[in-house]
Amino acid sequence: MAFEDEDHPACMLPYLHLRFMDKAGKIKYMDFNYTLPAEAICPINIDILPLTNNYAMIIYVKSNNGVKGKYGIIINYSNESINEIYLGNADGFVGRSIVPYKGFINIEKPDKEGIAIWRWFSLPDIITGEVVKQKNGEFHAPNILSYTLVDSLNFLLVDGGFGFMYILKYDETKGSDPNLQYWRVYVSFLREDADSPTIPYLVYQTTERLNNITINSCTTTYNAEGYVCTMALNNTVMNKKNNKSRTEINYYQLRFLSTGALEQLNKISNPTNNADIDLEILYYGGFLMEHIHSTMDFYLLDNNGNYMQLRESFGPEFFHFNIFHINNTIVGIKNQSNNKLEFLLKSIPRLNNRSTEYGCPVIETTKPAINEVIDPSIKEIIIKYTIPVKLSTANVSIFQQSDDPSKPDLLRQTFSGDHKLCTVGSDNYTVHIPIFESTFSQPNSSYYVLVDNNFVISQERDEPLMGIIKKNIWTFSTKDIDKWYMEI
Repeated sequence: MAFEDEDHPACMLPYLHLRFMDKAGKIKYMDFNYTLPAEAICPINIDILPLTNNYAMIIYVKSNNGVKGKYGIIINYSNESINEIYLGNADGFVGRSIVPYKGFINIEKPDKEGIAIWRWFSLPDIITGEVVKQKNGEFHAPNILSYTLVDSLNFLLVDGGFGFMYILKYDETKGSDPNLQYWRVYVSFLREDADSPTIPYLVYQTTERLNNITINSCTTTYNAEGYVCTMALNNTVMNKKNNKSRTEINYYQLRFLSTGALEQLNKISNPTNNADIDLEILYYGGFLMEHIHSTMDFYLLDNNGNYMQLRESFGPEFFHFNIFHINNTIVGIKNQSNNKLEFLLKSIPRLNNRSTEYGCPVIETTKPAINEVIDPSIKEIIIKYTIPVKLSTANVSIFQQSDDPSKPDLLRQTFSGDHKLCTVGSDNYTVHIPIFESTFSQPNSSYYVLVDNNFVISQERDEPLMGIIKKNIWTFSTKDIDKWYMEI
């Protein structure tokens, strides 16, 4: 929480009062003991990024020798400041990788030449909390004569990397050709294991002289169909009857693969008849359209962008909203008296029956099952997917949980998908992973499996599938040694 500066409504007082809520709903109160710089509080230019279970980063703008930059200070949940790091220029984007342990990135806004500098950072060290820069580089907009860069957008890749989208417009002052593409949209991929991004791929172009193109958001489709962006096309339409013009904004979904190949482009319904909307793809299919005015209204659309006649609203007393994708729930927050907050949850209907157990919509079942008690001598573990798959290059790893929370869990085994011992069953849906004799050697112990994104790819499109990237989801335990021998 922050308190508004009563003398300057666009500003805040230079202190943060943090509230951390754990999974059980328990709240920890913490006053951030650091005086924020003037550039961060007036106007407000500050954010908080959770990094791990015990560390977060306060992101803010401050001046250094008269030059504004974006900085981050790492704090732990005991209210200790670890270190301050320079992230980039003041207008950059800071975001975590979709794979939790891959760290986070800062991507600066492109300069006049279309160059955007990026810096990739580690997560905090488990003991010291220190964050270090791992690599850096540049995104380059296509160098096309007679085109200028209008806007850009970054988004998360399934493999843990980051995508970057460029919107280019034809400069008519440099020529005029009705056959030229007036607008072009390109995308480039900085893959997790790469030191530089791919060349930009062309994913959209049009000869229409639109007023503007805006990309609202881009995200993975969750089901190995690549990526989907919501795109707004702003156009001037002439009424031939009265010879008057009006501005028209239409929304489209733009789907493309990780190869840059275009998959789908179609118009999205707008039941609000307003231009000020946001769109978000849902875990269980479809889109959620958000319209903010005196209230917050939500509209459910299907996978093709058609309105499904379902609307939910939060009243004007609610000041913040968020979506929990895994359980398809919207949360609204409103102020109560005595500095208390009230949370209201509303469920969104599911358009498919994907599993919620594994935090991954393409995994149907596993063997062992979640929370199963296993025989330590098992020879393999099995993952069954909802679509046909092929093995890829990322890893599946088995960890033994540490009894001491201050110590890391013990890695017992890891295989890459393309290891010769991993196999796909004859049904093309089931993956078999062999087990070392020593992997489950500790009886009466708890284990969990991590499946990296891109451990397998879809047979149909060769797109990487999401895995189980959070610990303590696919968990199980070995039998007590006495019970084991009794059964033998």
